[in-house]
Amino acid sequence: MPASEEKRLALRNRLIEVLGEEEAEVLMESLPPFDWHQLATKKDLFVLEGKIEANKAVIEASEERLRTEMDAGFANIRTEMDGKFAKVDAGFAKVDAEFTKLRGDMALQFARQTRTMVFTMLGVSLPTWGAILAMGLG
Repeated sequence: MPASEEKRLALRNRLIEVLGEEEAEVLMESLPPFDWHQLATKKDLFVLEGKIEANKAVIEASEERLRTEMDAGFANIRTEMDGKFAKVDAGFAKVDAEFTKLRGDMALQFARQTRTMVFTMLGVSLPTWGAILAMGLG
């Protein structure tokens, strides 16, 4: 049990009477103001080190487990994203195919329309030119 301040002061005063001021100060400075049983021993520190190492191992194992879970989670996300990108790519392929078909259909329609216009123009022009030539020759 630590000595109270009153007891420490009384001891100091008695030491000054017996030993003198300087010697009493040296002796009082060597006495801790607390119970000696509160000081940590090497054994206490060794036990504490063991507990710290055990806690460190638990924390490292938890970190590794968390890292493994995160890696697995990210792998799942990558797999899901790859699947979604494949669907998007398939959608773009369908759109590209539709545009290719549309271009072919439009080219066919333009060719038909051009042929119709050429024959119509010939159908109108030939009789007109024939009439003009007949009037001019006759």
